[in-house]
Amino acid sequence: MRRSPRRAIQRAYSLLEVLVSLAILLAGIIAIVNFFPLSLKANNDAAVLSEAALLAHQKAEEIRRDNSPRHNFIQQLRILRTPTEPIQFPQSPHLAYSFCGVSLIDTEDDPGDPRDDVGVARIIIRYHRSFKSSQNIIYELRFDE
Repeated sequence: MRRSPRRAIQRAYSLLEVLVSLAILLAGIIAIVNFFPLSLKANNDAAVLSEAALLAHQKAEEIRRDNSPRHNFIQQLRILRTPTEPIQFPQSPHLAYSFCGVSLIDTEDDPGDPRDDVGVARIIIRYHRSFKSSQNIIYELRFDE
């Protein structure tokens, strides 16, 4: 028996369609696999930033609570032009805090921007050097009395 040429062409198209669909599927899977580590890193960075913000606010409240006119700790922080030595958080050993009276993120004092004003107490949150050698600032909080 002889096969019709039309039937052979239909089989070839079916095989070609399967190969194209497999190629598209593999391209999608590869794209997902490549973006998965990026999304994990972004999720981790967001969690660390949230934790740093919470710890900075807690430390600012401690300083406000313990500040007295006799010691006036906040006034002493306002005059600092270089950050203090980082201190490790007991509840989060991978993070450390220091104090400064100038912004370390925005070093130029723009007249219309209050975020970079000199003479405002700030808490600087970074990774503790035993955890990560990079001393990049994670979070900077301005606070006052």
